[in-house]
Amino acid sequence: MRIGCCRLAALAGAVVVTSRALAGGGTVERAYGPGFAGLIPDNDAIGFLSVISVDESFPVQSVAVRLYGLNHGYCSDLTLELRRPGVTAPALLATNIRNGNSADFNGDYTFTDTGADLWATANGLTGLDVLPPGDYRASGANGVFVNLNGVFGGIDAQGPWVLRIADDDFLVSGSFTGWEIVLGGAPECRAPGADLNGDGVVDTADLGILLGQFGFTCD
Repeated sequence: MRIGCCRLAALAGAVVVTSRALAGGGTVERAYGPGFAGLIPDNDAIGFLSVISVDESFPVQSVAVRLYGLNHGYCSDLTLELRRPGVTAPALLATNIRNGNSADFNGDYTFTDTGADLWATANGLTGLDVLPPGDYRASGANGVFVNLNGVFGGIDAQGPWVLRIADDDFLVSGSFTGWEIVLGGAPECRAPGADLNGDGVVDTADLGILLGQFGFTCD
């Protein structure tokens, strides 16, 4: 892995969104990120690797991956996958769409278990078209759906999650501006950490916040 060539960019994840409560009591879907982004290496088998580190420990109930500002001609050039190193095998989000489709990625795309059929959406689109941004079901070779919740469900959320975007052809290049991972099963009530104001320093400012929360309990 050629880390020295900026192939791997690590960024500690931060909780940025709590979207909704889940059935089962006391758990929510929570977004972690944003992950580092940039130019996608052209015609490169390794591709762009970006890490989001989750600092909370809980059994994963559901998984979704949000990509922001994905811009790349010939959507079929790209392979996108999510990895949980040392825990599961990589799970494909999309690859070789319609075995050579020339439509463009241009926008924000979410890969989940409940989105639209990516291959059906791309059917009939050409190089003059944009693959509509939106939510899509993760899929592998020949458009076979990939069950992300089946791959990652039940594992411990804590640790690194790696997005890989690889461009397997030449001439057409692209980029993306960021990504997040949304994990279901996170605890709804979270005890505050020591760095309460998130400035990277534990000091009297944090103490003031702590004193203001003195006596707080999770009901």
